[in-house]
Amino acid sequence: MFGTDDNMEWTRLELSIEDDLNKQKIIPDISSTGLDVTAEMMHDSFLTNLPHLDEVKISHMSMMSEISDAIESDKFLSRENKSLDLFLKGIGGTLEESKIRVPLTTKFPTEIIVETSIDRGDNLVRILSPEIFGGIIETFKIGNNQKISGGKWADNYLELQLE
Repeated sequence: MFGTDDNMEWTRLELSIEDDLNKQKIIPDISSTGLDVTAEMMHDSFLTNLPHLDEVKISHMSMMSEISDAIESDKFLSRENKSLDLFLKGIGGTLEESKIRVPLTTKFPTEIIVETSIDRGDNLVRILSPEIFGGIIETFKIGNNQKISGGKWADNYLELQLE
């Protein structure tokens, strides 16, 4: 499988949001942890305010660390780049003519990020959609002669124009 270099340069695509943004809830402060927050980190934050439970905290954190290591390994493997067909099949999206349509339910549509890059001759697209407890990060490959020329989010769908 092909992977991405952490030092790759990504170009952000500007999305139009075609929905009633007045209904959007206030975005909680998730910037300090972002999409890399783990259950272990969330539990640690919660348990730091319970000083009378030191022994329970130590035992709990040990157990959570073991579980979290296994989960992180699985998350890493699931984030590998995939072909457009595999990406669409896995997420329930469609490709109709030159439009990629991806179901993407979110309370924070203005926080959706779509970026493109080229890695070893492959055209890559990355979608990031943060939520309170994580979110999604998906990277997939499009054809060498293709590019994403525009995008919009409307009615819980992300639509990307493929050229």
